[in-house]
Amino acid sequence: MPHKNFSQVINKLFNAIILSKVCNKTLLVDPPPTQFPLVIIKTKEAYLLWHNFLVNLKRIDRYTVGQRIDDTFLTLLELLFRASFAYDKFEKLALISQAIGKRDLLNFFLQLGWEHKIIPHKMYSDLIIRLDEIGRMLGGWKKSLAEKTPAK
Repeated sequence: MPHKNFSQVINKLFNAIILSKVCNKTLLVDPPPTQFPLVIIKTKEAYLLWHNFLVNLKRIDRYTVGQRIDDTFLTLLELLFRASFAYDKFEKLALISQAIGKRDLLNFFLQLGWEHKIIPHKMYSDLIIRLDEIGRMLGGWKKSLAEKTPAK
């Protein structure tokens, strides 16, 4: 049965805590699931695809171009995470602009790996298609923020 307001939720939680203390049971309350923007979810999926491939690279490739791609992916994820929780619109706009630059750099490193036959064609095309979608999402996010944010 859904609760209509916050006080009902708090009352239910306190009742559960009191009941658990009376029955000598520990109460484990799961935190609510964190909702991330879709662009973060898509980027995490692309990173998972890359990371599963990274372990199969030859050692020399894994610790050169592979490491740079991995680091750039993680930096992109960090920027997106920070942008999603940034309060200041100007800071959010700056973080999204940096994320767009990292995504472009990631495309460059992937192309470099593909041209040197480090990354197979199928993996390259899968990642580029995903990164293209992520780029469109970032561009839309930046555009919507730029329209909402007055010029300094």
